Amino acid sequence: MNKLKKIKAVPFDKMQYLYGTVHEPLIHCLIELKGCIDDKILERAVKVSIEAIPLLDSCFVETKFKPYWIKKNFTSKDFVKVIKSEENVECLIQKLLGYTIDISHEPQIKIYIVRELNKDSLCIIINHMICDGAGFKHYLYMLCNIYNSLKGNPDNFPQLEFNQRSAKQLFSGLSLYQKLKILFSKHDLSKQKVKYNISFEGDNKNPLFITTEISNEEIARLKLYAKNHDATLNDIILTAYARVLNKETGNEEIILPCPVDLRKYVRDNTKTGICNLTSNFICDVIINKNELFAETLNKVSSQMKIQKSDDSCLKSIITLEFAFTILPFFIVKKLFFKVFTIPVVSYTNLGIIDNRSLSFDGIETADAYMTGAVKYNPYFQIAVSTYNGKCTLSCNMYGTDNDKKRMEQLLSDVKKELIEINQI
Repeated sequence: MNKLKKIKAVPFDKMQYLYGTVHEPLIHCLIELKGCIDDKILERAVKVSIEAIPLLDSCFVETKFKPYWIKKNFTSKDFVKVIKSEENVECLIQKLLGYTIDISHEPQIKIYIVRELNKDSLCIIINHMICDGAGFKHYLYMLCNIYNSLKGNPDNFPQLEFNQRSAKQLFSGLSLYQKLKILFSKHDLSKQKVKYNISFEGDNKNPLFITTEISNEEIARLKLYAKNHDATLNDIILTAYARVLNKETGNEEIILPCPVDLRKYVRDNTKTGICNLTSNFICDVIINKNELFAETLNKVSSQMKIQKSDDSCLKSIITLEFAFTILPFFIVKKLFFKVFTIPVVSYTNLGIIDNRSLSFDGIETADAYMTGAVKYNPYFQIAVSTYNGKCTLSCNMYGTDNDKKRMEQLLSDVKKELIEINQI
């Protein structure tokens, strides 16, 4: 019998594993196609992709000192399943997106093909321990590339490399002085000092996926508004969310972590593997009564500019690397939440899904969006992704029917803030 291959777990893997106390560390994606995909070719493409990401075909093993991944040999059917729609398609998609991954016994990605008469929808779930949103998009593009190559010639597919996953690539060009300067910076590791009284009932057996869309035309107007106010589209969405939280909770001070892709700090990011390389900026604003949107936007935008101008957001990553490298896992596990705080209320922007790269052999993609983990009460997050100029706001939670109505209202309120500034 061949000995199963062990793969070292990097600190980001362990961090996402510990985040499992407040949510299952998964990223979800829905891709709606205007035709039917070749499921046999897709199965082969996933198997080929394991050459670059063997962790997809591995299981996580927690140990007292050094957790690791162990390579398995899952079949194609374990990764890709075709489900013919015999019920309400929307309900079926919600159900499939709500499925989870047993990271200790199952492959780390699942693709469900929802097959209607003449079109498919892909419900894709991946373990967040494998990659962040940017890494997931790169994987999807790579999968499309493999699929297209196999479709043209079953014996021809691109050669893939297993590139670096460790966050050490962020610091390879920094001097000891630069590392110490970052380590002792004032960045507060995403702590949320204020308490939010958004009340949900919670139901750990009922995953809810709520979305709302901002149209191409509305996004175009928002971008113009952002340009006129020396801000970004992300600043505007973050501002709208902060203002809704201010009205909803009565808190003047709103603190929200805003994710930042750290790949820009890597000297040669073409060699970056599909992995987690994300930290957070901190949006911490006081919103006064009857304050205009433009005033709040100015506060948010100013803070983002300051934080983008330095590298203090790397502090949490240096701390993480040091802790998980030096200390046994069981000790870090005890200390983790004394150093790192998972925000009760959060925000994530998963960025733009490139419609040119997301292409399965010329089958037109009608729509696509990505979203984050399904949160447990009281944790709440709004996620943002953009496809073909249209923006999708989403939130996911294990909750009741009343929670669903509340989530829908919160997203509706954020959208209202955005639409109203377009009408000024």
